[in-house]
Amino acid sequence: MNRITPVGVVVASLALVASVATAVRTTAATTPRRQFDIAAERAMHDADIAFYSSRVTRDPTGAIDHLHLAALYLQRARERAAPADLGRAESEARMSLANRRAHNSEAWHTLALALVGQHKFLEAHDAADSLLSADPTSSGPRSLVGEIDLELGRYLEADTIFTALDRRSAEAPVLARVARWASLRGEAEHARDVLAAAREKVHHQAGTPAEQVAWYDLRLGEMALAQGELAEAAGALQHALDVAPDDPRILLALTRLALARHDGKDALHWANAAMNAGEDPLAFALASDANAMLGRRDDAARMFRAFETAIKAAPANAWHRQWRLELLDHDRQVPAVLSQAELELHTRPDIYGWDQYAWALHHAGRDNEARVAMQNALKWHTQDALLDAHAAALGLPR
Repeated sequence: MNRITPVGVVVASLALVASVATAVRTTAATTPRRQFDIAAERAMHDADIAFYSSRVTRDPTGAIDHLHLAALYLQRARERAAPADLGRAESEARMSLANRRAHNSEAWHTLALALVGQHKFLEAHDAADSLLSADPTSSGPRSLVGEIDLELGRYLEADTIFTALDRRSAEAPVLARVARWASLRGEAEHARDVLAAAREKVHHQAGTPAEQVAWYDLRLGEMALAQGELAEAAGALQHALDVAPDDPRILLALTRLALARHDGKDALHWANAAMNAGEDPLAFALASDANAMLGRRDDAARMFRAFETAIKAAPANAWHRQWRLELLDHDRQVPAVLSQAELELHTRPDIYGWDQYAWALHHAGRDNEARVAMQNALKWHTQDALLDAHAAALGLPR
């Protein structure tokens, strides 16, 4: 029985940290039209998972089958926003490495990506370092280490890596990481151009899974949205939706776009679609915001209760920052969020960690401390409407 080799999926995969994006450029007009069959791709991945699962059950001592299975779980996690598959990918990658550590760099790569997707950034950094040790000259492993450095707030280390990698000849995943670095460093125009170039490469590259093709347009849309470029965000997200019409991440981004446009009806439509397509409780919170915008107070309260109920299933250290910000914006569970934000800064003092901490302090009535924390969030001059709004609320100039 012949099977595709999913290791290539891992090579092209990017971390699940949902905060990278940029705006659509004229490259979209030159991109060739490709036909995608999301359902067929997912059915194939499910069949391959069943195939390799049976193989590792019969012979658990091999490294390659565990690696194939880890890559497939990672891909399915991205396609369907299924957190449990990230844990499965981590487990299978670790099994592969337990069976063979030498000459198994793809297992380190898969493990690092699965850990990043679960926000286990310190463990992910260790795995990426092991990958880099096995392949010290490759730009892919170096960019992955740099990406994790960004998540951990190690900006000087990231600068060293990405300054050397900032060239248009790099592969698309590397360019996407360069774009995130440039965006965080306040170089929004450069970030947009670099990510647009990466997007163009992927759209011309045969064999790339549809989910990954859509990912680049999603990130373009999210960056435009963060910078208040709502028309550009709409164009990019529409391109993403054309490729992957039921991707929960795209649906959530469209919800946020509609809220930014003060279109409660459209926001509620996309939030409901995201609820049906994925497992992220954020959809309930955004549906609450949409109902509030429409003046439906009872429905807004009901949706937010559903959101709070859903996140109880996750341990506190696994709460997404977007969840915490929603709680703060509704003045809910402020002491818990403040405690989590403060604890997280010990290991992850990046700009959005400082912003979250500052916003929690503000909602706790500790504005003097909040201003000090917010200054740490602003010092890299990142262009983001969220940072602008929080700074303005605290009386800080931008």
